[in-house]
Amino acid sequence: MVEETIQVIRETEAKAEAIVKDAEVQCKKILEDASVKAGDLKAEQIGQAREKADAIMDNAKEQGAQAQKTSMSDVEHEIQTLKETAASRVDEAVGLVISQLV
Repeated sequence: MVEETIQVIRETEAKAEAIVKDAEVQCKKILEDASVKAGDLKAEQIGQAREKADAIMDNAKEQGAQAQKTSMSDVEHEIQTLKETAASRVDEAVGLVISQLV
């Protein structure tokens, strides 16, 4: 009877050891899977962040080009106004110079 009890205890210990080993294997597998998934998720998020940054950069370039175009238009208009003003005052300047000479 004692031998039977010892045998049952040994069998139970063997089963428990097998369960622990199986749990360790499952734990390692779960950790490996989680690591792979985390790496994939990280790469995906980095890709999305880069796409978003590229879109923002393209938008900023577009706005900059539009602002430059508007500024150039304003400058050209100012130049034209100054030329017109100068042209209208040429006769006045010539008359003033002639009157100073006489």
